[in-house]
Amino acid sequence: MGDLEPRLVDLGRAVEEQVEIERSRALDGDEGPVPPEPGLDREQEVEELSGLEAALEGGGPVQEARLVGVADGRRVDERRDRDELDALRGVELGERGPDRRLAVAEIGAEADVCPGHGATLATLPGVVGRRFLAVFLVALCASGTAAAAPTRGATEPLEAQEWWLADVGADRAETPGPGVPIAIVDSGTDPTHPEFAGRPNTTFLNTQSVFGREEYHGTIVASVAAAPANETGMLGVYPSAALELYDASSDPRGISDFSAVAGILAVAQQCPAVINLSFGSTDADDQLQDAILNAVHNGCLVVASAGNSGEFGSPTTFPASWPHVFTVGATDEKDQVASFSTSSPGLDVSAPGVDILGAVPLSRNATGFQDGLAGTSFSSPIVAAAAAWVWTLRPTLKASQLADILRASARDIGPPGFDPASGFGIVDIPAALVAPPGPIDPSEPNDDIDQVKPGKLFELGQPPLTTPAKPSIRIAAEVDSSEDPRDLYRIWVPPDRTVRVSVAAGGKAAARIWGPQTVRVNEGVKARRRDLRGSSVRAGKKGFVAYVEVVLTGRSSDAKYTLSITAAKR
Repeated sequence: MGDLEPRLVDLGRAVEEQVEIERSRALDGDEGPVPPEPGLDREQEVEELSGLEAALEGGGPVQEARLVGVADGRRVDERRDRDELDALRGVELGERGPDRRLAVAEIGAEADVCPGHGATLATLPGVVGRRFLAVFLVALCASGTAAAAPTRGATEPLEAQEWWLADVGADRAETPGPGVPIAIVDSGTDPTHPEFAGRPNTTFLNTQSVFGREEYHGTIVASVAAAPANETGMLGVYPSAALELYDASSDPRGISDFSAVAGILAVAQQCPAVINLSFGSTDADDQLQDAILNAVHNGCLVVASAGNSGEFGSPTTFPASWPHVFTVGATDEKDQVASFSTSSPGLDVSAPGVDILGAVPLSRNATGFQDGLAGTSFSSPIVAAAAAWVWTLRPTLKASQLADILRASARDIGPPGFDPASGFGIVDIPAALVAPPGPIDPSEPNDDIDQVKPGKLFELGQPPLTTPAKPSIRIAAEVDSSEDPRDLYRIWVPPDRTVRVSVAAGGKAAARIWGPQTVRVNEGVKARRRDLRGSSVRAGKKGFVAYVEVVLTGRSSDAKYTLSITAAKR
């Protein structure tokens, strides 16, 4: 199949002009004592408490979140062509080189805004070298030429070929004007292309490069999401969207995690936004994950392609498999899951990803368009556009509520309910516009100490649930083994008082307290004996800040719970 190229679209006219546009959180083994947080009453040092390990309240085994190690000596190729899909599983490089590419989720098809809300960014430690990431694209077979054809209500010459617009209900709802932005962090988007030159409400967040071997991908992704109604070529899912474009392939070799981090952090300064990431790797990267957590913390929704390794065992792929990432698989015109689409317990929804048409840089093809494409690279921007559309019309939603709505309103396919191949089904825009919102899950992300303690990943951390003025509280929240595996809260333990925690969750979740010197909940045995306190903890003459962890007990993959925290003299 290596000699078969995707088809080029002939619009019957030539486009002649071509213009060049110019931390360290890994702690192995046992940690030594660390300074506790200052007391909320600003008294002196906290009193040292005994470190006896305690069992979880409610008993039974606890389902721990899996730690992901970074294998710097492995990478995947920057493309996922069918002849190169084996590269998805990683190619040995020995020692980590200076660059690492991320995979982009894309395959060639077979024939058959609101202003920022005081967003804050963490200071990430310097990145050591760069890892290049691969896009999810595979060229399959092609024949013939896509041609313009009229259709009822069509405004664009190629709109009749965009079968996915009807499949997700984009033709059954009135498109809003610009609102919550779609932010594409990918390879460069061609600013001279007729779909983007002069496009209203379009912001190029940095210089765009489209002349490298793999630097056509971002133009395709952006066009699928938001090509405007300009009677030029194709129509995006949300054609009038506010569009933000960040070129994460400043090196012609492809998208790097270094540049992707910078792009995500740039967008995170102006949340809310829907950030689309159509790339990935089988290796986890801490700084990339931290950048995504920053975006989530600031109120953005991060959407990522699941990957194209469904025919190769569906290895765990990042960022798609990380908590708090909205993951998208691919389907075909018959609403069947595409064979290449990666299955995962963390898959949220699916969207069309076979026989896709998209804009390409003029430097790649003078006609400006290419069809016969497929991959989860294109499913992801369809969902990102749908999410931005819904959020624009329902601006009071939080990002987590929007994600819940997209899952709950999806059109179910395959086995009833959730399944790891299709998630909750195919995204459905009209249904999402009217689906009732669920409760707000507070304080997300709050999976570990560095996400809640001030001065760590987030400058302000998370405020404590209890204070000297309010030593007891009850809150409702939820945990999910894939999306949100644990919740961690800061609490105030008053002087000469015992604080107790309990969880009402039908046995599906349990709570335990960690002492003030805890560095992380997955610490070594010695540190755990010092820090883990069980369901109660008592302060001496001085109060201190401690942490409450809520985890699944293993009886269910998710749980809604009510956490109760009380302080008493005994």
